[in-house]
Amino acid sequence: MKRAVLIVVAVLAAVYLAALLVPYEPDERRPGTRLGGPLAAEQDTDWSFRSPGRMQISVETATWYGVPHSVTTTSWIVDGDLYVPCNACATKRWPKNVARNPDVRLKVGIEIYERRAVRIEDDAERRRLFAALTDRPVPPGRWVFRMEAR
Repeated sequence: MKRAVLIVVAVLAAVYLAALLVPYEPDERRPGTRLGGPLAAEQDTDWSFRSPGRMQISVETATWYGVPHSVTTTSWIVDGDLYVPCNACATKRWPKNVARNPDVRLKVGIEIYERRAVRIEDDAERRRLFAALTDRPVPPGRWVFRMEAR
């Protein structure tokens, strides 16, 4: 019995360490853990080099239990700043992680950018940012985060 418990504990420890260290990229609706890829050489970048309109990126957040949580989301640029939306945010884990620790990692293309996610609380500003994408009204429950340099 004691040996079986030790084996189970060892397997659980190995799985936890693997989740901490081995990148497992998110894919569409399936979340991942740590994002893999090289750290971008220029972290204090002006995002205007990216194409206009929406682009898909990955966002990695810190969890309370230590294993990173990453998701695939859309993003866009307004006035040289990168913005990431969230729909039905109260039901999602990554905005809760950001509320606890706003330091995130973004994967744009193949490179990793270290950022601080700042939720836009001002309704007029939020409407202005969404207006850069569509002329439809902003749905209730939709948040937007500006990704600032750390």
